[in-house]
Amino acid sequence: KRSAFGIAEKSRKGVFHGTPPFGYNKSIGRLVPNPIYSPIVRHIFDLYLKKGYGLQKIANILTDKGVPTPRTVLGAKNAGVKWHDSGVKLILTNPHYTGNLMQGRSKVDIKDKLFLNKHGYRKRQQIDRDNWIVVENTHPAIITIEEFEEVQQKINKRAEKIYRGRGKKSLFARLAFCPDCGAGMIFKNDRKGYVCATYQKNGTNKCLSH
Repeated sequence: KRSAFGIAEKSRKGVFHGTPPFGYNKSIGRLVPNPIYSPIVRHIFDLYLKKGYGLQKIANILTDKGVPTPRTVLGAKNAGVKWHDSGVKLILTNPHYTGNLMQGRSKVDIKDKLFLNKHGYRKRQQIDRDNWIVVENTHPAIITIEEFEEVQQKINKRAEKIYRGRGKKSLFARLAFCPDCGAGMIFKNDRKGYVCATYQKNGTNKCLSH
């Protein structure tokens, strides 16, 4: 409790606690744009917002260009060279890129075993936004607040469309598989049928649509 209180007090003074987001370095408790990777963050937002590309397509573009993954930049031992849609989404939903410090968004309950994931690591519990610690203009922004909010609206709309189509998607879940790569078949509204999940994520260079 004393440790948590100390971290919260520093956060209220604008001190960043934890691992800096991709595109930033941390210097004396402050976030500073990385001259190499901050333009990539800007590019990711532009691809999603202005080009209309999906998460996986952006991930494929970054992988094809040889852009180091966030874990590679951090020097993690198990870092891979391939970007995933989940990594792109983490960047697109991180409010720190607006120049505002927003901490206390999640916590780990070290006593509750219900919050262990399948690998035995502690899962983070999300905290209501009303209880976040928000300090404005603590570091240089990479995107505007307006751009960030527009991206969040777009992500939420896409999530709603996926939710509405979940019944059709799950009809053959774990029953229909690609004959070549073995991936599951997923429903596509525009085709009124199913396609290979590997093809959907990576295109014809990995598998056919079937």
